[in-house]
Amino acid sequence: MVISRWIKPDTKLYVRLNDISRSLDWFFEFRPILFITIWTMMAAGLSAYKGDTIDEFYWSTTVHWPLFWTFLGTTLVASSSALKGEDSGTNKLTLVLLVAGFLIVLSSVAIDAVETGKMSRLFSVGAWVSIFYVSWRLYLKHWKKLKNEKMIMRISLSVLPALSLFMIGWHLGGGKILSGMLASAPYACGFIAVTLLWPISVKAEKLHHRDFMNEITRIVGLGGLLLTVSIFLGYRMGDPVISTASIITIPFFAVALVVSRAEHIIRAFKYPIMILAFFVSVRYPWLCVAMFLNFNVIRLYNYFRHGVISPTLKVSYD
Repeated sequence: MVISRWIKPDTKLYVRLNDISRSLDWFFEFRPILFITIWTMMAAGLSAYKGDTIDEFYWSTTVHWPLFWTFLGTTLVASSSALKGEDSGTNKLTLVLLVAGFLIVLSSVAIDAVETGKMSRLFSVGAWVSIFYVSWRLYLKHWKKLKNEKMIMRISLSVLPALSLFMIGWHLGGGKILSGMLASAPYACGFIAVTLLWPISVKAEKLHHRDFMNEITRIVGLGGLLLTVSIFLGYRMGDPVISTASIITIPFFAVALVVSRAEHIIRAFKYPIMILAFFVSVRYPWLCVAMFLNFNVIRLYNYFRHGVISPTLKVSYD
């Protein structure tokens, strides 16, 4: 990071910025790094619908404010899901974020529904946001324990957040539930493949990047199989976004399967969501802007608060 070369930890300016960063600790309790995944899956649903109904749909820069407010409201709901702690202050903040998020989502979708005359969209989006909140909260609460659970349980907890986020975007575009469920299948397969690696990726981060990891063949192999299904379904459905993203992603799983070093596991977990996001950004470039701002704000906070450059796509340190 360039700024780390200019402002060193032993300077007075760094100390002042460290004090400012401390005042932002409350915001990072919301785990904003997860926003990238949430925005990408919602935008993927919207992109899939538009790509299915509009020929040669690319690079849409139209500002649609109800869409912006819906994304913001869903982000608040996600922040509510991510909060930890059982004290009264945390519970109160969780409730405030949840209620505010739902009000913003329902209000913005209602405005759009009135304009288009499709009131059913309001109920569809509201239902999927509710499913997302419950499933995302359960997943974030139990993801560390998932490596000890049966595979069916791990897949079940992974698929609901992916499906609900995709369907929110699909309904925002104007799609129906049955066609949306079908269109979501390749995206859900890709999402499950990546989230299955989360627990072992966290473990890999604590190892030297050249260290080998044991007992990961089953998980990585299943992830590769799910990505293969994603490629096939995406191709058959004529969805170039997910089929191409999965084709580019699957070599990371193949390498991790053959050579089970920590660095390959980390790449197989970190890179896929970024790859999908960049392909979705070809249709909605504002997603790339939002990701860039989110990514760099978190990096600045972590550098000035903790003295580390994180998040990063770098996995090897020689």
